[in-house]
Amino acid sequence: MATSENDEKNVAQSRVRPRVPVDYPASFAGDDASGQGTVTNLTLAGGEVKSDIQLPLGARVSLHVRPPGARPSIVIALAIVRWKEGERFGLEFVRFEGDAKEQLKDMLNQ
Repeated sequence: MATSENDEKNVAQSRVRPRVPVDYPASFAGDDASGQGTVTNLTLAGGEVKSDIQLPLGARVSLHVRPPGARPSIVIALAIVRWKEGERFGLEFVRFEGDAKEQLKDMLNQ
């Protein structure tokens, strides 16, 4: 397990932007599975999701993140599962829908 922890620390240190801790409900859908979860942290490039649904590495999904208040949902048209551990998995955001990238950028800068 120490190797995994070291790898995770190295990845975190190599990130240009730190992940912002959040607690936003989300839904995802792809060829392998669909379901509900909670986004637990975000960057402009990706995020971490906690869910009972397990997705394989490399799975391609769309993700709908529902921020609090009256903010519209952020729709990531294409995200790829890059890592998984237990009930958590990490997504790389590849393609956003509409102005979702700008919405996410504004939200992260607040």
